[in-house]
Amino acid sequence: MNHRKKKKLVFPIQWLIIAVVMLLCCVPSMAKAAKPNIILIMADDSAVDNYGSYGSRFFKTPRLDSLARSGIRFTHCYSEPVCTASRVKIMTGRDNVRNYVAFGTLDKTETTFGTMLKKAGYATAVAGKWQLHGAPNGSLAPECGFDTYCLWNYPGTERRRFWNPSIMRDGKLLETDEEDYGPDIFTDYIIDFIGQHKSDPFFVYYPMVLVHSPFLKTPDSKPKPANRKATPLDNFQDMTAYADKCVGRIIDSLEAMGLRENTIVIYTTDNGTGRSLTYPFQGEKRAGEKAYASEAGSHAPLIINAPGTIQPGLVCNDLVDFSDFLPTLASISGAKLPDVELDGRSFWPQCLGQNGNPRKYIFQYYYPKFQPAAKAHGGGVNNNEIIWAQNQDYKLYTDGTLYAVADRYEKKPIPPNREFNHPAERARRMLRTAIDSMPASGQKLLARKSQNKSND
Repeated sequence: MNHRKKKKLVFPIQWLIIAVVMLLCCVPSMAKAAKPNIILIMADDSAVDNYGSYGSRFFKTPRLDSLARSGIRFTHCYSEPVCTASRVKIMTGRDNVRNYVAFGTLDKTETTFGTMLKKAGYATAVAGKWQLHGAPNGSLAPECGFDTYCLWNYPGTERRRFWNPSIMRDGKLLETDEEDYGPDIFTDYIIDFIGQHKSDPFFVYYPMVLVHSPFLKTPDSKPKPANRKATPLDNFQDMTAYADKCVGRIIDSLEAMGLRENTIVIYTTDNGTGRSLTYPFQGEKRAGEKAYASEAGSHAPLIINAPGTIQPGLVCNDLVDFSDFLPTLASISGAKLPDVELDGRSFWPQCLGQNGNPRKYIFQYYYPKFQPAAKAHGGGVNNNEIIWAQNQDYKLYTDGTLYAVADRYEKKPIPPNREFNHPAERARRMLRTAIDSMPASGQKLLARKSQNKSND
């Protein structure tokens, strides 16, 4: 009897030991699964209405449209109106009123999402367009937390970004010829990086050179009839399709490597379409407004796809500002936020189908290189600072001019209304409070101006 009782006790203990061992063996892979891979792609000079999932029938973007259908699409994401301002903001989680220095410059004292994610244990890579190393006090990729890089507009490169491109890869200038196409080199580099880090959590930042001017043919462009030359719009249309193809190649590679289920792909753009272009959209002709502080200059697409994590077909109407990307990446990865004053908030809960903490407004500060952009509402430093706040319906400049967001080219200012509770007047008061809550001028621009005076 006693012997049988002991036997009954032995088997449960053995099974318990086996279960514990198996659990311990699984801990490393569980820890890795807790850190999803992240790929952030940002196209250059492409407004929200250049994509099929946002209503275009002129531009063909099937791979991105598929990502939108099987993920989440945000309808009110806003970049800055030009590249440097957007790149500084998205990388630091801080508004340009705090940290804008000069066109083509990211102040090296700033902390970027690359550094944040590297500290969190991610392998990090950047490929594509840099243009952040300018004087004074510009930044290089390793200083921004990237383990490896493959970049155009980087120290030592020249102006060619598409055919026969000038590209710096980890400190060495690539040898290229007329048959080499820059976007293919960048996409290949990213795919190779992913293959080298299949067992590590990785973060890839892909600021594309597409679809910026010059508007040239792509490897997929078809010859035009003998009686017609390809127009810049023809080539831009082809370039948009090729950017979509590059995204598709990355997705296919993730699938082939068995990494798709644990990789979050984020797609956006840095500002509106180039000003030289006019294109059809739902029965009207739309003009590119890059560099203007208009709806057409800063309304960007935002598509996020994560199989098994994000429910397919979500559409979110909450506001998203470019300062929100860094805290969102922290939410995804579990990374510790930089110990600086941040302006963004995470929109990751909305991606998971939760309410989250949606914005009531977006604050925007813009110091344009393109002087005509400041003509209407510029002020402050050199009469060139443009400041506004907006929600989904209304937009208020610091000079008091109010527009409907639907007024794409800002042709009809909204006059004050005597009715206190009129929606426009409620928005005017709220947006004025938002503007007044932020610095009234660029903090680093003022510091530079003060330093220059002391050196005179």
